Parts: sequence; structure tokens; C-alpha cells
Amino acid sequence: MAKPDETTLEPRKHRGGLVSFFSESYREIKRVRWPTRHEVVNYTTAALLTCIIIGLMVWGFDVGIAKLLSMIGLV
Repeated sequence: MAKPDETTLEPRKHRGGLVSFFSESYREIKRVRWPTRHEVVNYTTAALLTCIIIGLMVWGFDVGIAKLLSMIGLV
């Protein structure tokens, strides 16, 4: 008979259900380092500018390819 493997994990035990989940979640939320207002404004500005720049690049490629295709007579 083979010996049981010493590296096997024991099955997890049920530890309290829904109440435990919410109490642990609450404790975890209290430990979060929330960003300051200044950081949020900076990150939001960076995200919006990135979206605008990428949107303008896609629009420029679209217009350029459309003009190129119309010049060679495919559209």
C-alpha cells in the first residue's frame, strides 16, 4: 500500500458563511489606501487624454485610408 503524499492539501473547512464573508470584507476595506482627491484628478485627466489621443489617431487613420481608397478608385 502506498504512503499518502505529505504535500497534499487538506480540504478547506467551512468557516462561517455569509456573516464571515461580510465581516472579512469590511475589515479588508478598512485596510485599503484610498487615493487623495489630487491623485484621482490626475489619474482621471490622464485616462481622458489618453482616450482622446487614441480616438483622434483612429479617426485619422480611418480618414486617411478612406481618402487613399477613394483616390485609387476602390470606394
